[in-house]
This record gives sequence, structure tokens and C-alpha cells, in this order.
Amino acid sequence: MAGNFLTVTCRDCGTESIVFDRSVNTISCTVCGATLSRPSGGKADLVGCRVVEANE
Repeated sequence: MAGNFLTVTCRDCGTESIVFDRSVNTISCTVCGATLSRPSGGKADLVGCRVVEANE
């Protein structure tokens, strides 16, 4: 099971970040600290962001 990296935009401040779609840690925005994704045992739940691009 390979994962992908995603370019996402924070819903709170608009900063773009790159996250792994199967991350096992909570990912926060580096600018405002909002939670971007949470681990869920498989693919991470993207909670505070929207996907701009999938990077394989």
C-alpha cells in the first residue's frame, strides 16, 4: 500500500502545505497552527484543509 503526497491549502489562513495521505501523526499548519489532518488507521482524515493537487 503506497501513499501519495498531497498539496493542501489551510482553510483558516490559506497557506499551502504538503502532507502524506497516510500520515500517522496529526499535521498542523505551520503558520496558524490549525489541524490539517488526523490519523485514522488508513488514509488520514483531512479536516482543516482542501486538496489542491495530488503529487505521486
